[in-house]
Amino acid sequence: METFYKQEDLEVFRKWVYYQVVSDPRLTLEKYDSRTYKIYYKKRIARFVIWPIGIVEEAIIEGEELLFYLHYQFYNFHYATNLFHRMMDKLMEDDQQSYHILLCCSGGMTTGYFAQKLNKYCQLNHLPYHIDATAIYELENVYQKYDFIFIAPQLRYKQHELSMKLKPVPVYNVAPSLFATYDCQAMIEEIEKNIEDGKNE
Repeated sequence: METFYKQEDLEVFRKWVYYQVVSDPRLTLEKYDSRTYKIYYKKRIARFVIWPIGIVEEAIIEGEELLFYLHYQFYNFHYATNLFHRMMDKLMEDDQQSYHILLCCSGGMTTGYFAQKLNKYCQLNHLPYHIDATAIYELENVYQKYDFIFIAPQLRYKQHELSMKLKPVPVYNVAPSLFATYDCQAMIEEIEKNIEDGKNE
């Protein structure tokens, strides 16, 4: 019974994706096979696949270049629709602003490692972020070059002080669970959330 409902949910999700695309006059949808939609926007092509085992695959190409790739297990509609919207945002972006992000911790070593992982993740997914890392004692010398600063959990107590001192560059805390696991996707989602919140202020 559990498998039946899972397959039923996948079919509902597939139909939701179909109507999202066909209702947008800027997009062209092609049913490539029983599992796959191809979605065309200008010179870009998105490929959306739902595999029978419940894996969803999303990719965007332009010419020979892979611009975006993601695969995930379908858990629920909220999770899946958020990731579909992420692909569509990438597909339909035109002029993309890049952002410079600075991670800061006590000595710069743990954030340095995290920054390397994040930059690789951003390059793979063609995301408009460049991430550097620094130690707290260097922060005041370099902060002017960055759009956002994220401080490690051990510096959480200094967030208010740094926000006042480093204006107008906003300073945010990195969640301990995120920092401890070097979760690149969660960190990018946190960056994007703060960018969006900043636009709405």
